[in-house]
Amino acid sequence: MRYLLIGIFCLLSMGVLRAAGVEPLRIQGQIEDFKGGVVAMIYYEPYRMDTIAVDASGAFVYSKVLEAPARAALFFEDYKCTVDLFLENGMEADLDIAFTQREEEGMTLYDPRVDYRGDNADCTAFMNGYMDWSLMENPWTWERLDTLPFAAYRELFLEDVDSVKSELVKVKSLAFKRMMMEAIDAKIPGSLFRFAWAEPRRDADFERWVESFDRNDPENMDMAANYVRWYGIWHRATEGESAVIQDLANLKAIFTNQEIINAFANEYIIQYLQGAPEGMAEALAYYKTVSTDMAAHAAADAVYAHYKDLVPGAQALDFTMTDKKGKVFRLSDFRGKAVYIDVWATWCGPCCAEIPYMEKLAAHYAKNKDIELISISLDEDHAKWEKKLAEDKPEWKQYICPDAFTSELCKNYDINAIPRFLFFDKDGKVISLDAPRPSEDGIIEYIDKHLAD
Repeated sequence: MRYLLIGIFCLLSMGVLRAAGVEPLRIQGQIEDFKGGVVAMIYYEPYRMDTIAVDASGAFVYSKVLEAPARAALFFEDYKCTVDLFLENGMEADLDIAFTQREEEGMTLYDPRVDYRGDNADCTAFMNGYMDWSLMENPWTWERLDTLPFAAYRELFLEDVDSVKSELVKVKSLAFKRMMMEAIDAKIPGSLFRFAWAEPRRDADFERWVESFDRNDPENMDMAANYVRWYGIWHRATEGESAVIQDLANLKAIFTNQEIINAFANEYIIQYLQGAPEGMAEALAYYKTVSTDMAAHAAADAVYAHYKDLVPGAQALDFTMTDKKGKVFRLSDFRGKAVYIDVWATWCGPCCAEIPYMEKLAAHYAKNKDIELISISLDEDHAKWEKKLAEDKPEWKQYICPDAFTSELCKNYDINAIPRFLFFDKDGKVISLDAPRPSEDGIIEYIDKHLAD
């Protein structure tokens, strides 16, 4: 009944808007050789998703009344890609969509090709040509940054920004131009801060620029986070000193606003404790001298209580998982071998990017009887998991926890983001609850070191 009432309310609202002269947007599309999977319209701010019905021929129609113009993306689940769009009430567009398939590092990837006809085609063209450049990533290479002082970098980078803006003003939609201008300007400080992440060096112009921002303003948290990272480069923990304690100490040196100190300190301590490292008690005690947030103290105490028994060398918490045939296994079933676990899902891009490296790792240890490599999926849709396995044909053990983030595995080890890698020794004791990824340099040396212990 609740959903019926919501649906009636939406229909009535659309009727009111139409009566007021507001026409819905309408996009119709045709997907060439459509192979299935969810197709959805994803809105970025605020985030929301509308599933779109696509018929067997790949045809679809999407119509909606918006409260305000919005950036969005057509999402294609089985192709794992999106098409950026700018949507406004009253617009109409026809899209013919095809996909080009390619192989990269053992993965099948799809690139969309769109024949766009209708309103706001120039908005999509701008986003395709400039959005990654101006809004998501800075195109300057580290090698180029290393050759310039900050003043020169800033001047040249802002010239590039002006060039992008000169293309933006050619777009017809005033709402789009306003939105993109604001987004571009918002990204400039973070892009200029990349100077600090190149070859570390002191630069008076950069430091004057950094100090020109009010890092004690809660509305300026992105720049505050960049400042903390930059400050940490020049104030590292000394040998024998806990890195997290140094990070917490830096907060008191950097900020005068306790609200901001609390925000960073609360985040640091939770991330630190969830790794179950040695020195947890000392770090927790020091954290409480930095943060004044009593509710956060209680949350940190709860995390500590859970993880204090999972430090390296502690007995692992057991959990269940099932194979493709539905047979139930437990972590303890692998006692006698070290176990390196990849926690992933088919819908997770970074997880899938690790598969080729996991494959190489499995091949390297294929004849080693002292270690078992396993992957555990958090897919709720068993069929999608099986389809992915049929495509990839992995040579190492595969299991699933269809309860996903409410599973025993995730509850025991506070897994709320993936990919995540766990490592246990042959006696079922913890080596690491946040082990290096298969793609990281030195992963084989890391594993071999612990196999030899």
